[in-house]
Amino acid sequence: MMKMLISDIDGTLIKEDQNISQSNVDYMHELQRQGHKIALCTGRNRFEMQWVLDTVTFPYDYLILNNGALILDRNHQIIYEKMIDGDVGKAVLDYISNFKELDYFYSDGNSSYGYENGYYIERMIKQFQHVDDIFYQDSSCFEIISFCQRNHQMDVSQQCFEYIQNHWHQQLSIYYNLHCVDIVAKGCSKGNAVIWLCQHLKIDHQHIYAIGDSYNDLSMLEKVENSYTFHYAHDDIKTVIPRHVHYVYEVIQKMLEEEKV
Repeated sequence: MMKMLISDIDGTLIKEDQNISQSNVDYMHELQRQGHKIALCTGRNRFEMQWVLDTVTFPYDYLILNNGALILDRNHQIIYEKMIDGDVGKAVLDYISNFKELDYFYSDGNSSYGYENGYYIERMIKQFQHVDDIFYQDSSCFEIISFCQRNHQMDVSQQCFEYIQNHWHQQLSIYYNLHCVDIVAKGCSKGNAVIWLCQHLKIDHQHIYAIGDSYNDLSMLEKVENSYTFHYAHDDIKTVIPRHVHYVYEVIQKMLEEEKV
């Protein structure tokens, strides 16, 4: 019976130095060798994900991006996509841009731009390129919008979160990460994307395993029967997710051991 591993990326598979445990890689290859699937699940958009893939080599079959708003196969073909309406996205960005304390970024599927440290920047390549004007006015729709407070506090971000939630809750889903806020189309979440993908592949829920380390992973961890987080995760997350490990490969070991039973 085919199984699926769903893994968060940042803080889970790779650390701040962009390194990945070789044991994680070896076990991921073994999981695939035995006929199982791997989906990497992240809030990153497709351009930011490409930065990671250009730096770190690991096996995968699917990419769940934009906190569940976009799913790609291993050839980077779109198999699921849900976009933010263009007028709604522009109104949100107009509002966020009023706060000098905030940096913000967005992807519309064709390009990725943002505002950081007083400059509009193109983010489609890893070396940020300064641009001269606001580009989101030309976008007809958006995959994801993100913003964060430059000083890594959350008071202004919290204010914006509440305003956006009050004004556009019928059109948008809004998520906290540790220091930033992600905005996607209504109904999009890591959890809903995982369920959609496994139904699409006809994988039974009891054969899905998931691991993550942060608050925006909870939507998938709570929907997956075999979910794990880390010993070092925040107590709020460990309280909800009672299975704790040190490394992703420990989850794969459990998957393969149960295959033998």
